[in-house]
Parts: sequence; C-alpha cells; structure tokens
Amino acid sequence: MKRMKLLLLPGILAIQSLFAQTNKHLTLSEQFPAPGEKITFTYDPSGTVVDGKKDITAAVYYLDEKNYPVDDIALEPNGPLLRGEIKIPENTKAFFIRISSGNEVDNNNNNGYIYLVYKDKQPVQGAYASEAALLTNNRSYYAKIKRDLAKGVELYKKEFELYPKSEEEYQLNYYFLLSQNPKDKAIVDNKIASLEKSADEKDLMLAVELMTVSNDGAQADSLNKIVKARFPDGLTVKNDMKNAFVEENDKTKKDSLYKAYIKKYPETTAEKNKTQDNLRFEQASQYLKQNDFANYYKIEGGIKNRDYLAEILNNIAYNLAKKNVHLDDAGKLSKQSLDIMAESLKKPVGAPFMSPLQMKESYAEGYDRFSDTYAFILMKKKDYAGALQYEQPVIDHEGNNINEKIYEHYICILSELGQSAKARQYAEAAIRKGADNAEIRDLLKKNYIKVKGSDNGYDDYLAALEKELHDKAKAELAKTMINEPANAFTLTDIEGKTVSLADLKGKIVVLDFWATWCGPCKASFPGMQMAVNKYKNDPNVKFLFIDTWESGDHYGDAVKKFIADNKYSFQVLIDDKTASGKQDKVVTAYGVGGIPTKFVIDRAGNIRFKYPGYSGSAEKVLEEVTNMIDMASHPEAFAGQSPGQHKLPLVPGL
Repeated sequence: MKRMKLLLLPGILAIQSLFAQTNKHLTLSEQFPAPGEKITFTYDPSGTVVDGKKDITAAVYYLDEKNYPVDDIALEPNGPLLRGEIKIPENTKAFFIRISSGNEVDNNNNNGYIYLVYKDKQPVQGAYASEAALLTNNRSYYAKIKRDLAKGVELYKKEFELYPKSEEEYQLNYYFLLSQNPKDKAIVDNKIASLEKSADEKDLMLAVELMTVSNDGAQADSLNKIVKARFPDGLTVKNDMKNAFVEENDKTKKDSLYKAYIKKYPETTAEKNKTQDNLRFEQASQYLKQNDFANYYKIEGGIKNRDYLAEILNNIAYNLAKKNVHLDDAGKLSKQSLDIMAESLKKPVGAPFMSPLQMKESYAEGYDRFSDTYAFILMKKKDYAGALQYEQPVIDHEGNNINEKIYEHYICILSELGQSAKARQYAEAAIRKGADNAEIRDLLKKNYIKVKGSDNGYDDYLAALEKELHDKAKAELAKTMINEPANAFTLTDIEGKTVSLADLKGKIVVLDFWATWCGPCKASFPGMQMAVNKYKNDPNVKFLFIDTWESGDHYGDAVKKFIADNKYSFQVLIDDKTASGKQDKVVTAYGVGGIPTKFVIDRAGNIRFKYPGYSGSAEKVLEEVTNMIDMASHPEAFAGQSPGQHKLPLVPGL
C-alpha cells in the first residue's frame, strides 16, 4: 500500500505545484488540507479586481456531494495582506474560496481558488470528481470560474484511476461529458451497450439518459418503454407519474393524478420533505393560479418548504393587484408571504451553496420585494397611509438600487398623500438614474404643476433631466467600449438567404444572440423592434438576430413560427452546428456566456460593444441600442476620453 502511495505522490505534488502557480494571490497554511482540520490562509489583493476595495468579503464553499455548506470567513488585516481561517467539515471532498467586493469577484483569471481535500497526502475519494463537477456545471457560477469540460473529463479519469468504485457514483456526469465530443462516441456507445445488458433499472435508466444526450431519441424512447414494462413499480414509472402531475393544468385531472400518485407511492419519512412536499407545492400553486383560494388554504398548511411558497404567493398577489381583481385575497396572500420571510429572517440557516449570511441577505431582499407588493395592494385599495408604512422601509433599504416599479409605487403614494415636493424629488431621482417609466413621468408633471402652480417651464425642465441622463448613459457606455476584430461568419436566414458578415463591412452591424426558450431574449424583443423601426430607412445600420443553442431536430420551423406569430420584422439567422452536434458555432466564436447578448460592430468590422442581458423595458433597450450605434459610428470621439470629455457631435441614425 505504501508503494502505491509513493507512485501516486509525484502526480499529487505536480497538482499542488500547479495550485501554487495558479493561486498566487491566496496561500493556504497546509499543502494537504484534511477533513476536520483548521487551516488559515493569506490573501494578497494587489493586482486583482478587489485591489483597493474596503469591503472585501470571503466565503468558503465545501463540496461534499450532498449538502454543499458554505461558511462566511472573517478576514483580518495582516499588513497589506488579509488573513482568514476555515475548518474543513469531515465529509468534504474539495472546496473553493470566493473573494469579492460587492459585485466584483476575484475569479483568479477564471480558474478560481479551488483546493482538493487529502488524507495521508492523497486526495480523498470524490476529490477529483468534485472539482470536475465544479468545472463542468452551473456550480462554477458562484465564484465566476470558467467552465472547462476537457479538464473535467481528465479529473474524472484521475478519480476512477485512484478509486475505481467512484465510477458507479459519477458515471452519468462523466459519460455525459464524453458524449459532447464526437471523438469519444465509441466509448459512450460501448457504455450504453454494456448498460443495456444489466438487470438493474438504474443502469437501464442511465442508458436511456446517454442515448438522449447522444441525440438518439428513438432508441431512448424504445428502451424507456421496455424499462417501464419490466419495472411497473420502479423509478421510471414513478418519475413519469410525477411529471404528468406537474405538467397537468386542468385542476380536476391534476387532483386525480395526485391521488393516484400518493396511493401508489405512500409518503415515507424519507420523502416527507422532498417529493410529496414538492407535489403539494405544485398543487397549491395550481390552485393559486386559478384563484381557487379555498382549496389552496386546505393544503397550504402541509407544505414544509415555506420559502418556495412565499415566492409564489408574492407573484400571484402582485399579478392580482396589477389586474385590480381579488384585492382582499391578494392582500391576504401577500401578507402571508411577508410573514414567512419575517420568520426566515429571524433564524437564517445555510442552504446548498449559500452561507447563513448569504441566506439572510436573500431573505432581506425577498422581504423588501414582498413589502413592495403589499404596499402596492394597499395602494390599490386606496389605503395610502398603510402603503407608505410598508414602502418607506423598502426605499430606505434599497438606496441606489431602487427599480422603476418601486419608484413608481412610492411616488404615487407620496402624491396621493399630498407630499408633492417629495414626490417630485423622487421622480427626478428616478429619471436621473434611468429608473423611470411613463407613469413616473406623468407623476413628475402632475407634482411639478402642484408645486409650481402651472406647467410653465416644464418642457425645458424635463429636457434638462433627460440630457443629464443621456450624457451619463453615454459616459458609462464609453467605459465599456472595446476594439476587437469581429469573427467572420456566413449563415443562412429563416428565408433561406445566405448572409455574410464580410459583405456588411462599411455598415454598423448589431448582432443579437437569442433562442426561443430564452425568456430575457424574448422580453427584449419589443425594444429591439423599436430599434429596428428607428433605423429601417438607414442603409448604414444592419440588425442580425442569430438564433442559437436550440435543441431538437426541427428548431428552424419553431423559430420561423415564433417570429411570424409575434410579427417581428427581424432578419433571423440560424447558427450552425459544430462537430459536437450542438447549434453553437458562431455563438462560441464570439465567446458568449449567456443570452441575450448583443454586439455592435463598427464600419471597419471591429466589435465596439458586447452587451449581455436585458435591461428591463423596451424604452431602455431602445436607448441603449441607439447610444451604442451612435458611439460606434464615431468611436474616435470616445477613444481615450474620460466621461464628459467627448468632443465630436453624435449624429443619430447614421
């Protein structure tokens, strides 16, 4: 046994050496951290994104393949360095440390600060696999670590080499990764063939999963039918019954499916906080969506996951208030959501990938959102004094992060209570921050007239506010300007026309990467249609909407139908597939991490803006796109300039 450890040691030392090179800003007191051990670390922020920040925080995420606990770390100054201490829980396989300041996270050049856990200077069972999972799924989000599928595969191989029994536990993740690479198709096919011979349902279910991810849907469906016939009381049938219940929208049918499920699979102690609770939650959600409040109250007391319940209660209550219906019921539901959050705030406990402090912050944010909903309902019921009691703390807590709807509610409440000067003050603040809407502007004018006695001078006053916002928006955008050659591509649009980026040189080109399943993408489209309309007669501006990351075999038809159904006048290109079979050729070439993402390319073929996300309203999308087109039209006006120093005039619509 000792000789085996000696043979493995050089590889282990090589990995530690790699950590020593990669994690140059963070140094552990132990080279081989072990379960149950208390260790310290020092962190050097110089040269990182948090350098010079006063509010640097740290948290450690323990990877145990079960609970994923997180501890907040108290950082202490140690000269120019920071010092922290952690104690590794017994079942930990690996861990990573997250260093941040506000929204800035030191991701260590996309590598993160990841460490394996050891016993007798050898990685514990599951250590390599835990790091592999971190690098290949959404867990990497927490420390903004770059996903690395190839490295994940190699880490799983190391895990199985060191601990052959680990393959059974991690084989789904491992073979899923292999299925993404055509070079490994034979390995995956051999695994599927081996699993098909098994008498174990779980092995057969894994074979179905691998067939599915290998784009062999017909074979997967065929085997799935065989599994259900062979195991009529097994997991596959159970999952099918559960999914049928979740997907059913008819109340009567949903009730019948629920009764059939709990009869076939009676609640057990192990399930009381899991499957059955999820089913009760789904049933309660259905009652709420159909305004069947009587049946909701009959079952809500049995729902144990109250946090999930609070979220759906808030959403239903807010939508009822927006429609101005069932206001008494909306108020009751909203107050229940607030009470649930208040209880959670009293004793916040950690959750997977969330520390107690992070959970407390999440609960506090939720309480403010729910308070705004309750204030909105009271406002609808014309109880403005009561509404102010709930909205004022939200305003005080949110500070600079107040969104337009909260501003709107607060300004309306102030206006109705006769506090016109204060209402006008907050309406001005909303416009200056770009957190306004048509309702806020109406309230601004209404209260301007109340304060001034007439609307004399209002237009000039509003124009000055808009100019201030416009200049500020461009100054902020200027900080994000880049100058990188755009990757050439040739794609086919939904009408069968070939489009080449090279043919558009000399024009400003706006690329918008999207997908039919992407909610924020579709939410941004009304604003993008406004932008297309604005520039429709300008031959020097071209919009291309690149559909990407779709699944299935006939997504082109679905894309065409979606555009037609919504009457969008977009030129939509279909991204090509890569060797892996995924529809991601151009989106990958452009380094897109999430959609929607827009690129604005100048006349010389250089990317000037990369703009991910959806900004919340059609008007804001239009303003952002307009500003980016204007600035890309005259990039020399902003090169090397500080905000407020742009010299050349911007010509709209070039």
